[in-house]
Amino acid sequence: MSKSYPEDLWFYLRSRLLTVPMLLLLILLLSAAWLTTIPSVAKTLGIQILITANLLAMFRLWDDLSDIATDRNTKPNRILPKTSHQASFRWTCGILGVTSFSMLVLTSPRNSIGFLLLTAFFTIYYKQSWRTSWPRLSYHLLILKYPCFIALICVPQDQAARPLHLMLMLLTYLILCIYEVVHDPRLRADARCRVIAKVELVLAVITAMWITNALLL
Repeated sequence: MSKSYPEDLWFYLRSRLLTVPMLLLLILLLSAAWLTTIPSVAKTLGIQILITANLLAMFRLWDDLSDIATDRNTKPNRILPKTSHQASFRWTCGILGVTSFSMLVLTSPRNSIGFLLLTAFFTIYYKQSWRTSWPRLSYHLLILKYPCFIALICVPQDQAARPLHLMLMLLTYLILCIYEVVHDPRLRADARCRVIAKVELVLAVITAMWITNALLL
């Protein structure tokens, strides 16, 4: 821990945002968004990358801020439970939120409303005390934000492409739910979570086959 907020922020960036899993997550979300609607203008492509990266940073920080009390016991090496600059991190999260909303307003006003609804949902979700008591439900709700990111950064103009877009969002959700169980030792140790992950794997394979068939037609 440092007495300097910039140093704590840099440590947070290196340990929680500038990581291989976060880069792969960014690639997964953009791939799902672009498979049906590839931007033809470089500016649009760049803006969508910026919005997605900003949303990932905002919600990762928000997730960690909401888990500070738990992380003090389970993950004490993380920077947020020990920093003396928690208020500054909260301001940073708020600034990221304003930035995401502003970019969406400028590029897609309808999607900016979706962002407000998503933010309202997670504002309520993070205040729920049952999050730690019902981990199976909690991680499924937590991962819902990722397919929502795909919907926020682009909406297919072609009506025929929308079912494929929705199936890509579903496949992304299933993949990330499975990854969460594989990645989290607490969930992996839960027999019911393993069963749920196996069911989701079957659904993911079926969804991937449907998407492949739709693309080949």
